[in-house]
Amino acid sequence: MSAVDILARYALSRMDASHVHEVVEIERLSSTNPWTEDSFLHEIEENVFSRPRVAMTLDAPCAVVGYCVSWIVFQEMHIQNVAVHPRHRRVGLALHMLQRALEEGVQAGAVSAHLEVRRGNAAAVKLYESLGFQRGGERNNYYSRPREDAILFRKELT
Repeated sequence: MSAVDILARYALSRMDASHVHEVVEIERLSSTNPWTEDSFLHEIEENVFSRPRVAMTLDAPCAVVGYCVSWIVFQEMHIQNVAVHPRHRRVGLALHMLQRALEEGVQAGAVSAHLEVRRGNAAAVKLYESLGFQRGGERNNYYSRPREDAILFRKELT
C-alpha cells in the first residue's frame, strides 16, 4: 500500500484514555508479555516523556488498529512499543507510525533513536533496518514468556 493509500485509510492521533480498551486488545493479540491497561494509562496521564499515538481507521465505524509509544528524553528518542492489529498488518501502517514518531523526535530536538526487539521477531527487525536503524548490541534473556534475547538498535536523527 502506498503512503497516499495509508493516509486515505488511517489517521494518527494522540492516544487518550478512550482508546485504551482497543489498544490493550491489540497488545494482547501482539505480545506474549503484554502491557496492561494501567501501563498505557501511565503513558497517557503521567509520563511526561511519553508520546503515545494511535492509528485509527477512517472508515465507519472508526476503530483503533495500531499504536506507537515513544519517549523523548532530552536529546534521545526511545521507541517503547509498536503494534498493529493482525487484520491491518503488512500494509505499511507500522512503518508509517514509526516514520511519524521519528519526525516528531527530530522536531523535539532528539538526535538519536533507540529501541530493542526480540531476536526472533524477523518482521520487526526487517522493518527497523529498513528505517536505517543499526544494530548496536544485545541484551541476553531480556524478554520473558518466552525467554529471549533482545537486539538493540540505534538510529542517528538529522
